[in-house]
Amino acid sequence: MALEDYSFADRAVHKLAFGARVPQDMLCDMEAQLHGEAIAAQPMGAPIFVTSLPRAGTTLLLEVLSRHHALVTHSYRDMPFVLSPVMWRKLSGRFQVKQAAKERAHKDGLLVSVDSPEAFEEVLWLRHFPEHYSERGITPWGDLPESFVTALRHHMQALIHSRGSEVGEAPRYMSKNNANIARIAGLAKAFPEARFLVPLRDPLAQAKSLLRQHQMALETHSQSTFARRYVRDIGHFEFGADHKPILFEGMEQVMAERDPLTLDYWLAYWIAAYRHLAGEKACEFIDMESLTGSFDPQALWAMLGLPADDAASSDAKALVHPIPQASEIAEGSALRDEARELFASLRATTRKAA
Repeated sequence: MALEDYSFADRAVHKLAFGARVPQDMLCDMEAQLHGEAIAAQPMGAPIFVTSLPRAGTTLLLEVLSRHHALVTHSYRDMPFVLSPVMWRKLSGRFQVKQAAKERAHKDGLLVSVDSPEAFEEVLWLRHFPEHYSERGITPWGDLPESFVTALRHHMQALIHSRGSEVGEAPRYMSKNNANIARIAGLAKAFPEARFLVPLRDPLAQAKSLLRQHQMALETHSQSTFARRYVRDIGHFEFGADHKPILFEGMEQVMAERDPLTLDYWLAYWIAAYRHLAGEKACEFIDMESLTGSFDPQALWAMLGLPADDAASSDAKALVHPIPQASEIAEGSALRDEARELFASLRATTRKAA
């Protein structure tokens, strides 16, 4: 959903929801009182977390997987009261209208509408761990407090419950959250049955796309205070005026030596992030060039332990198109050579889902 589609009323409700804790807290309290028992009793299978640095193919993978009847994810309709999906669906249902899909702000050909899946899980993390978000960047997580694990599980069940009769048997929560690359070990310990899908893309092509998105976001934020506030409120600090990198090992040096308006900054960020991910045992790297080149939805369902779904397979197959790859990565610098070597080693471990 493009921000220009937000009416004056939409923006006012967003500012109400994120302007102070009270409105969100009130709706959460109402949801707990009226639907707490039903939410706690909501069955839920193994969750699926789609995560990576942006521009790797996470949105495409989310769009594909969201077609399956057993998977439940956030959509634009869950905004702005993301933390109380049951109550917000009930309150906003009478005002909901259909909307034609439009190209999203990334200008990458993906069409979105109010019913499209989107990444809103970060609102919960931002609310519980404000100390992790400094002006410099985002501090990675270790073990997760039991109180937060309980809150996250409750949120997963609430989101599934909010869909009512839309969900199939044995529903499973699914999220796309780029920042989860900083939390995989903690999430895997808290949810040992979970799956962590990490799209893998040619690093030079991804770095070029990251730089382009950052430039576009800077321009947008200079022209629209609401656009800047919106991404800040939902915890999306990947690009633009409030860019906050995840502070993996080596990132302090990258930030000191390189400018986010240069390609080498994003390539160095890629190396720091994927070097970290290489050590995460729970990661399942997905070779996006292979997946989009010869896509077989049923193979993807089987890999994730999902039942066959012919309708979802047909819808998913229509979504997939080859992700642009860089024609050359060898030429240029030691930084590019390092990225190429890391990419090759990770690619050798990718799961075959095509």
